[in-house]
Amino acid sequence: MYNATNELAKERNRAAAERTLTAWIQSGLTLIGFGVAFDQIFGAVRRTLPTLDSSLNRDVTTAIGLGAIALGLALLALTVIEYPIKLRAIEQGNYLTQPLYPSIALITTAVLLFGCIALIAVLLNISTSGLSIGFG
Repeated sequence: MYNATNELAKERNRAAAERTLTAWIQSGLTLIGFGVAFDQIFGAVRRTLPTLDSSLNRDVTTAIGLGAIALGLALLALTVIEYPIKLRAIEQGNYLTQPLYPSIALITTAVLLFGCIALIAVLLNISTSGLSIGFG
């Protein structure tokens, strides 16, 4: 049986799912771009100023860059999995909204852990090399 109110509600939910999809894609691409930029910026600094005693060594900057890229790819993969599931649920006749708490919690936890690991790596590297960065 056709119910205009239910169909309008489903359309609003479809539009919300699409906005969520584009936001997740944007976040994933931003993380990937950040990872590439982070590695490239510190690579350029090392090439331009080879005598500079860098507080971030090559391995740490590469690991942070690759971590951001991996996190962005994981977010995009989760988006590819989650979006069709949400659309199929909306199309069902007995649709009840289901919160995305597990997905949001997973991504939030991953971003938080990545940030903590990156912060600890940077701080450990700074404490072992000291802040003796001189610019002549």
